[in-house]
Amino acid sequence: MLLLYVVIFLVLLIFLFAWVFFRKAFHRPSVKDLTDKDALLTSEWFSYTPVLEPALDWFGKQPWEEVEITAGDGCSLKALWLTRKGAKACLVLLHGYGGLPQNFSVVAHWAAKQGWSLLLPYARAHGKSGGEYCTLGLLEADDCRLWAEKASELGGDRARILLLGSGMGGFTVLHAISKSLPAAVCGVVADGAFACPREMLRRVMKEEMRMRVFPLLQIVCLFARILWKKGLGSVDLREALKEEKGVPVLFIHGKKDMRVPFAWTEEMSKACASPKAVFLSENAGHGASCLADGETYFNRLKQFAAPLISTANSSQMP
Repeated sequence: MLLLYVVIFLVLLIFLFAWVFFRKAFHRPSVKDLTDKDALLTSEWFSYTPVLEPALDWFGKQPWEEVEITAGDGCSLKALWLTRKGAKACLVLLHGYGGLPQNFSVVAHWAAKQGWSLLLPYARAHGKSGGEYCTLGLLEADDCRLWAEKASELGGDRARILLLGSGMGGFTVLHAISKSLPAAVCGVVADGAFACPREMLRRVMKEEMRMRVFPLLQIVCLFARILWKKGLGSVDLREALKEEKGVPVLFIHGKKDMRVPFAWTEEMSKACASPKAVFLSENAGHGASCLADGETYFNRLKQFAAPLISTANSSQMP
């Protein structure tokens, strides 16, 4: 009988530890605001301060309008909107896990100089958006579809929409392709995207946190399925992208990315049946291609976007 009690106690202890881990990982993750100089000093992007500071200064001076939508589960989501008169395109920028819209300041500054309007959502459970849990792109993909509809409404009938996401945002925009996006969406750009949330979590636990994966991962996945009604392994983009959707995709990844292996982008790009292009930055870490290889990054982005914006519903790759 004592042995039974010990086993029950250990099982409960494991479940308790898994719950604490789950809450720590997904309940409103701590965010890094690069406008905070102390946060920038401890960021992996610190070496890019000379590039970031002018863009962050520009970002802080813009007349951003706060807009709001309600997600399918009732969650209140907010975003920053910057309109450009007569804009032919709107760029929707989706940040990654623990990010904020202002961390996209370099890309936003470049897009504004192209004359594009900008919509920068706060991901659920981040910043000004509501929601208890970040779901690594599973529920965020439905949110992305709603933001695309909002961008279409704000930008007008003639504006083409480009979706660009980094990290978790990259997974989100790729997953959103299967969510009946508005016809105005002419292209998707995924920077440093992972292929499957479960695999991403497994990698972080095993390689970054040096934790035993079993049975913690399985219990965390159980909590996710109960609370989100979606399993962390329910979407693998290497399979999902095999279905032709007609939305051109630009895959971007830094070869020095220590968070998300660039091999995943290679696998997803090979599997993708839609029109596609790939840019691998030789010197960039996670989400830093626009900083480490800025000139090539923006030339490639412009080359990808220009024909899509000028030709409605284009299926031809640049």
